[in-house]
Amino acid sequence: MMRTDMIQDKLSFFRRTIEDEKTGAVFMNWTGSGFEMFFEGRRVDACFVAVESVFQPEGTLWPMVSVFIDDEDVPVKEVHLDRPMQTCPLFESQKPERHKIKVVKRSENDKGKFGIAGIDMDGELLPLNAPAKKPRLELIGDSITCGYGNEAKNRDGGFLPAEENGLAAYGAVTARLLGAEYHSVSVSGISLCNPIDPDFSLEVPGYPGLRVKVKAMEDYYEYTDRLHEEARGKREDFTKWDFRRFKADAIVINLGTNDSYRIKAAKDKQAEIDHFESRYLAFIKLVRRLNGAEPVICCTLGSMDYYLYDNIAGVVRKYKNETSDERIFSFKFGGIFPIEEGYGAGDHPSLITHRRMGEELFAQLRPWIQS
Repeated sequence: MMRTDMIQDKLSFFRRTIEDEKTGAVFMNWTGSGFEMFFEGRRVDACFVAVESVFQPEGTLWPMVSVFIDDEDVPVKEVHLDRPMQTCPLFESQKPERHKIKVVKRSENDKGKFGIAGIDMDGELLPLNAPAKKPRLELIGDSITCGYGNEAKNRDGGFLPAEENGLAAYGAVTARLLGAEYHSVSVSGISLCNPIDPDFSLEVPGYPGLRVKVKAMEDYYEYTDRLHEEARGKREDFTKWDFRRFKADAIVINLGTNDSYRIKAAKDKQAEIDHFESRYLAFIKLVRRLNGAEPVICCTLGSMDYYLYDNIAGVVRKYKNETSDERIFSFKFGGIFPIEEGYGAGDHPSLITHRRMGEELFAQLRPWIQS
């Protein structure tokens, strides 16, 4: 077994990945992150490492990954990891063959962690060719951006990792239409900002007494993988992401749906709305500072809730007036069409809705992107 520290020059990791001190593995937790290799031989197996997520309403959750061969659009296998360490066959043949193998995480960061500790093979890893230059798209969002339940047959069912396919979510659809690479920094249930009350928590329907602290993207975006480090017990000095490693041409912010649920329940709704607008403005400035002046920023909402869309559009206008930055705009997704599109799990968008959303976003970004 060749450890990852012995083969990293021949494994190409993409998106926000993080080395884990406890296991020595490289973790690829964000939707759409992974690695690829160029291989010649009869067999190659990967030693995968997984860390389960445990949340009372959903039970124990393990990650889902897809394996692709030679840039095909359809994976040759889907792997549902179900234990801390397991060997996964990636390719096998009776005679030596040469192939590019790509492994991509299709489920989200906060519902099962995924890493690689080593490779075992009958053959050899070859140097990868430099990838062709493509436009780059980054998605910042919540469960909608993750693809939560988009492959579910029952809208009333609970969350299952096997029914969440981020590689078929609207961001991935848009990226394919643009001929772009994409990366998703998205977490189910996440808000854009923290509430005014630092002790605020949400009650989970059907679970009396169970309350959940709010997670806010303003606390997570600038780090490589704060979720992973927190799961490993770290409480400060989180690893900062080097934004030079993925220079986006377009950044899409689809946040506010979960903030609206909190605001609707607040005693002083206007105070929470004012707070949201202030923090949204600060978040735009953070995204611009970290990514530079070049990428266009699209501030959007949908397709589940539009309570805060007018506020978001107003914040974008205010930001533009304050900064004269014209590389930013707001845009509203069309709502779910239940009769034609159905629903995913928990009334989330279905695969059909994600496809339509991807087409809508493509139309908005196409004038800004040079493919």
